[in-house]
Amino acid sequence: YTIVRPGQLFGGPYDNNYYLGTLFQLDKDVQTQDVEVAQGDTLLGDTLRSTLAEVTAQICEGDYARDMDFAVVNVKGEAPELEDVQERLASLAVAE
Repeated sequence: YTIVRPGQLFGGPYDNNYYLGTLFQLDKDVQTQDVEVAQGDTLLGDTLRSTLAEVTAQICEGDYARDMDFAVVNVKGEAPELEDVQERLASLAVAE
């Protein structure tokens, strides 16, 4: 099993008209693109949908975060390269 615990989701598509973030098409700024992961439900913050999609794809393609739950949020900084995301996911197993 793997349980991914994102923060509040941001970013398109904007088709849920009952949420203010949708009505105003709120997105994180370009300075909040870096990715932080930690075991358990320990991180607070927001997660871009594109970040959640990439992390989920890496879990499916690689051997990361097996038999655990972890949180993922975006923090200040530039978007990481694919290899950086993979390294952060791999570091979760080391932290067990």
